[in-house]
Parts: sequence; C-alpha cells; structure tokens
Amino acid sequence: MKTFNQFIDKDGKSILNNFPTEIQNLLGNDISKSEKLVIEIFNKKTKARIGKLNNENGIVVVLSIEERYVNSSSLFSELLKMSIITLDNIITFRNNFSLNQNEYVQDLVHNLTSLNTYNVQELESLIPSKILTQNINTQRDVIKNIISEKPIVTANTLLKLIKYNYAMKVEFSVFEKTIMQNPKVQKLELSIREIILSILQVFIQEFEQRNIIVSIDNNEKRFHIDFEILFVSLFYILENAIKYCCRNSNFKILLKEEQNKFIVIFDMLSLRIEDEEIAKICQKKFRAKSAILHTEDGKGIGMSRVLKTLKLNNAEIEIIPRVTDYTKIKNNLIYEHNQFKIIFDTNRIF
Repeated sequence: MKTFNQFIDKDGKSILNNFPTEIQNLLGNDISKSEKLVIEIFNKKTKARIGKLNNENGIVVVLSIEERYVNSSSLFSELLKMSIITLDNIITFRNNFSLNQNEYVQDLVHNLTSLNTYNVQELESLIPSKILTQNINTQRDVIKNIISEKPIVTANTLLKLIKYNYAMKVEFSVFEKTIMQNPKVQKLELSIREIILSILQVFIQEFEQRNIIVSIDNNEKRFHIDFEILFVSLFYILENAIKYCCRNSNFKILLKEEQNKFIVIFDMLSLRIEDEEIAKICQKKFRAKSAILHTEDGKGIGMSRVLKTLKLNNAEIEIIPRVTDYTKIKNNLIYEHNQFKIIFDTNRIF
C-alpha cells in the first residue's frame, strides 16, 4: 500500500487509521495542508508527502509515497479533497446506523479509497497538474484549450468520472444492506452480461495498460437479481483481477447454464493459489502468499466482501486453481491458469 489515511471525527475520535506502526509518530506532529518529507518505511528511506484537511465533520490526514502525489502538490491536494468527501459520507452513515466499530468502516473505506484514486488519476491524465501550476491566472484558458483540442478524450474522462462516482454511491447503498439484519434486497429482471459490461468500463483502461485481452460470452439470459449488490461483488473481483493477473495474457468471462444454475466464470492467468489457501481466500484479512510477494498493497477485505454480497443474491463463489497445467514465471512470481466461478441458483432468484 502506498497511501495511508487517518480519519478523525469532530469529537477527536479516530474512525480509521491505517498508518503503519513505524510512521505513527508523524501523526503527533503539526501537519500543514501539504508538505514533502523523507520517511523510513518498509525498511528503507522513502520520499513522501503528508497533508491535513478539516471541515465541520472532522479531520483527514493523508500520507502517500506514490511518486505522482509526492511530486505534485496540486494532485495531492485533489487526493485530500476526495478523502474529506469520504469522511463526510462515513460520518453520515455512522450517524444513521450508530456504527462505532472500526471493522465496518474499514470495509467501506477499502473500496472508496480505490475509487478516489481512480478519480484523481483520470483527472490527471486529462489535465496534468503541472500545466495548471505554471500560471494560476490562465487555468481556465488551459482547460478550455484541452477540452477544445481533445473533445473525445474529455468526454471519455467525464464518463469515467460519472461511473466512478456512481460506483461510490452504490458502495454506500450496499454497505447499508450488508450491515442490516434484514436487508432490503431489490431484485429486478436483468442481464448479467450487461451488468458485467457496465463495470468493465470502469477498469478497461487498466486492462489495456497491462495488455490483458478481455473477452466475454454472448449469453444474454435475464433473471432477477439486485443490481447494486452484484455491482459491488463484481467490482471487487475485477479489481483483484487487474492486480493479480499476468500482464500480456487473456482474461475470459464465460457465461454458462447448467440445470438450475447460471455460472459466471472468470478464467485467467493469475498468481498461484496454494491448495491450503483455497478455503481461506474469502476469509477477512487473509492474503495468499503470492499476493503478499507481489505487492504490499491490500488488506484482504475484497474477497470477503465478494462472499458476503453474493449471498444476498443467492449466489456463491467457487475457486478452482490450476485448471490446466500451464504455468508462467515472471519477476520470480508463479502464474497459473485459475478460475473464479460465481454460481447463481436460479431456483432461488425471486
């Protein structure tokens, strides 16, 4: 993980703090809106940027060691603004449901942090922060020129931002459903394929950047499901696929019907899963050995959320490692032919 957050409510209570132990001392310092520093983290000295923002709901402290945020105060400022919006939404939900357990809030923040990052990255790709900081008096003219010169890119960026913000709205809605004892599940007759395609639009650029070719079957079967809940389930699966699939490979989404089952199969060349890890993949805070070697990012929350949300749609997940004997070694990591199956019981869809 390269970005760390502390959320504090207006009463001074810490709602979330994922700062590693070795840099907790930084939170006791006077922190400005944005400042660069050198810290020792993960057993090495690293350049970082830290900042603080507050409003009537509380305080957000953000530290990042990601190069783009360290080198750009403007981009880091946008990250802070996104984080304070996240705090506002968390406070609203906490007040509504009297939630005081960090565990619930961490689940929510996990996905929102990713969405915030996607928002900032899209804005930066369209309007690089270094351009805006060259002359503050010409910012509007610069933006007008970019929109005029790149109308299609601008339109695509705006569409992605709309989708990311919609995904955040959906995440809050599903968060409410997963903490209620008797959640209100709203099932409508929908096409699974159409839902998958709508979420793929959020991630397609990242698949392309990794040269991962995505394909999906043409099965348009419709049955009753809760769209928002399935959206969140699939979001986590695709987010993990981008993180753990091998570059320059194929990612196939197969749609199959077997008796009273409708099965979505995510077929990929991804990090090795040990036999003893299969039953643990969906346990909260569990991360496979290969995933830990691949990246320090991740908290082991995603797949547990997949399991929990799928149950609300009367679905289950099955993980099948080594579907074939094909293996690839890249950067000392083993990639194998794995499948993740979502199985809907069509007898229980109403």
